[in-house]
Amino acid sequence: MTEATTLHKGTTAERVPIVLIVDDEPSARKLLRAVLEQLDFPCRIEEAEDGDSAMEVVRRTRPDLVLLDIVLRDSRASGVILCRVLCGDPRTQVVIVSGHASESVLQACLAMGAVECVRKPFCPEQMRSKLARWLAVPALPTNATRAV
Repeated sequence: MTEATTLHKGTTAERVPIVLIVDDEPSARKLLRAVLEQLDFPCRIEEAEDGDSAMEVVRRTRPDLVLLDIVLRDSRASGVILCRVLCGDPRTQVVIVSGHASESVLQACLAMGAVECVRKPFCPEQMRSKLARWLAVPALPTNATRAV
């Protein structure tokens, strides 16, 4: 089941990064959402609790960043399979956020193209800093370089 999309900190029509949180634990999704909502720039937040709904969101939105739990109970697709599929799109960064994955599984995900693995529980302040880095938006042109 996919939860509602939230756009925070800004209502402009400019393109904002899309972040997909994939985790079967509602409390983990809630914490990641709260950390994202505290960033100093806007992003669109999507959530999925299993592999099927995650792929539905991916087809619909093409997220810029996916925060992916590897262990998804009651999901037909494992987090490792999702990682492989998601890393196949160069427009999408995949970050593994897991508390139960083995070191060999995490290394396999990095080899597939995941940008980083974050162990649960994580420090919200450190996660916020990492999110800002992963979602860094290009600098706007200065007045001297803008088209007139």
